[in-house]
Amino acid sequence: MKAGTARNCRNAFIVLSAVFDIMPENILLHHCCAVCTPKVLEYFSAQFEKVTGFWFNPNIQPEEEFNKRLGALKTFTDERKHVLIEKKDYEGKYWDNYIGMDTNEPHRCRKCYALRLEATAREAKKMNIGSFSTTLLSSPHQKHDIIVEIGKKAEADTGVKFAYRDFRPEFYEGKNEIYNRKLYMQKYCGCIYSLKERNTGKK
Repeated sequence: MKAGTARNCRNAFIVLSAVFDIMPENILLHHCCAVCTPKVLEYFSAQFEKVTGFWFNPNIQPEEEFNKRLGALKTFTDERKHVLIEKKDYEGKYWDNYIGMDTNEPHRCRKCYALRLEATAREAKKMNIGSFSTTLLSSPHQKHDIIVEIGKKAEADTGVKFAYRDFRPEFYEGKNEIYNRKLYMQKYCGCIYSLKERNTGKK
């Protein structure tokens, strides 16, 4: 290799290294609610230079409940100065059409997780963010293994890394933080079917 060519290569490497050094490593974090957020956000804030929040939950019904959960999350994220991208139009009918006849667990849950995590991964790719995750990983009430499976599939489909950690042991600590802040805390998973099951005592 000629001396001039080698020198140019070294200079190019130095420039690229400098660029990558100042580019923050980002993650797009899907938020399901305020209750599941505190410990997940705390962890990823320590792991990444920048954490951007993403609200996309068309499963939450009725609209009043949707607005209460989003309002609580916005209060919490505003206090933390955490950027939250809101895909906030109420889309209950869209979710109903997407779920179709698969209204029993775990079928509807699988489709519901896929809808939200795939959307998060696609949004991260569009924004040139290298990783994504979800606060659903915090809840002991969710189907954790299915969430992980779908997250990994979304990673394979999009090339955006699914950042996984089991946050369930820290769930109640985060929940207490939301309680102490007197923010809204939901009583059911989100969809109209989970509300009916809660009201009838059925699962």
